Amino acid sequence: MALKDFGHIEGRDIVIEVRWADGRTDRLSLLATEAVSAKPFLIVTASSEAVAVFKKATATIPIVFATAGDPVEQGFIHSFARPGGNVTGVATHSDLNAKIVEVIREALPSARRLAVLVHDRDGYHRIVLEHFEPAARRFKFEPVVVRVARVEDLEHAFKELADHKADAVYTPNLALLTTNRDTIVKLALKARLPQFSINPDIAAAGGLLSYGPPREEHYRRAAALVDKILRGSKPGDLPVEQPERFHLIVNKKTARAIGVTLSPVTMLRADRIIE
Repeated sequence: MALKDFGHIEGRDIVIEVRWADGRTDRLSLLATEAVSAKPFLIVTASSEAVAVFKKATATIPIVFATAGDPVEQGFIHSFARPGGNVTGVATHSDLNAKIVEVIREALPSARRLAVLVHDRDGYHRIVLEHFEPAARRFKFEPVVVRVARVEDLEHAFKELADHKADAVYTPNLALLTTNRDTIVKLALKARLPQFSINPDIAAAGGLLSYGPPREEHYRRAAALVDKILRGSKPGDLPVEQPERFHLIVNKKTARAIGVTLSPVTMLRADRIIE
């Protein structure tokens, strides 16, 4: 745990209580109510949807997010330099939702229809589409948007992707999608559909390719912010950080399984190839 690097030992200096939604984002409101009622010194969370729910539940308990997209536009903070209020954390670059389209075009030069899977109850999905759709058209894709409202919709969503004859699918960092990544990866493999993400965990779990910041960097930076708050800093005075390293990960095993050949340029640029 990164907090150990800052001298905080669980059970000696701090007590950590963990709450899980188990992939059910509809449970977040209940979890937030329970967590706030326990009156913790600080709350750490890791998705835009969770930040929105916890910020609504408390305006006084410090909240640190390990990842959230465009926190200014979503109303979580006033600015990156001076967040204000009780929220700070580590932000995902929103333009990665456009950059991944460029990566996909390079990886699959002949692909025509590029789909994106979105959870339309997650407010961040609107920002995803604002970046994704123009980029898809700029890189000569026909964009296809498939929406899910619940976990139970995922299987039907992949049938819809097949109906649209999608050549690839992008699964963005929306809470419902990231917490149900294994289910989505299995569905993509079954459909022989190339799956792309900005989350490195997706390629590691069996998705075709990911391009984005290492997950551990997000949590290391979040731990540093937690340390500062534990030592007396106010979250509103701590600038929101953004990762500086980005890794291209290719799952070659998945490419063979679904019968896809990625471009030589993509293979040469890969920081990691999963055999």
